[in-house]
Amino acid sequence: RGALVVLAVPDPVVADVAAKLEVRGALVHCSGSLGVEVLRGRAPSVGVMHPLVSFADPERPPSLRDATFVLDGDDEAVKRARKLARRLGARPVRAQVHGPAYHAAAALGANGAAALAAVAVRVLEAQGMTRRDAERAMGALLRTVGENVETVGVPTALSGPVIRGDAGTVRRHREALEALDPGARRAYDAVGPAILECAREAGLDPERAAEVARALTE
Repeated sequence: RGALVVLAVPDPVVADVAAKLEVRGALVHCSGSLGVEVLRGRAPSVGVMHPLVSFADPERPPSLRDATFVLDGDDEAVKRARKLARRLGARPVRAQVHGPAYHAAAALGANGAAALAAVAVRVLEAQGMTRRDAERAMGALLRTVGENVETVGVPTALSGPVIRGDAGTVRRHREALEALDPGARRAYDAVGPAILECAREAGLDPERAAEVARALTE
């Protein structure tokens, strides 16, 4: 009694594992794609405690300090989950958002950044930089992006030629990538409209935005 049981298992087996438990206190799962309903009836108080953290290597877990844990559920479960998150140095936030759309947002931010970093590393390698140096460079660059997103917010965190309305540089980027790595050029083109939309929200002049849009499709 008074305990918090944390169910950290793959999404497809959350319900099955919970059904095998006898919990007298509070029970929470860590799945971002599932709501609290999957645990209803399995404990006196149930909830969700999803860490917005990228777990890539089980042998080298990331720091949880200052990470956001998104909580939802019954008051008692949320209270205990909040206490645990704070003891881990994380920042607990209560919000009724868990589900496919919420999880997609997390995947887009984390997995999208990692995938684009892989493309960027490939381009740097093709120009003579060692893979490890390229990975460290991209990792450091992404940390500054994360700091900007956290401190100044979006779309203010956007930098680069698109937000400046520099269509000429965008054209040269695409030409260089097409010659060096057509796959990287396709990735550049795929993310370009999202960058341009962000730039427009940040106040990019409509005429310059139109020039950049043409540069992304010519």
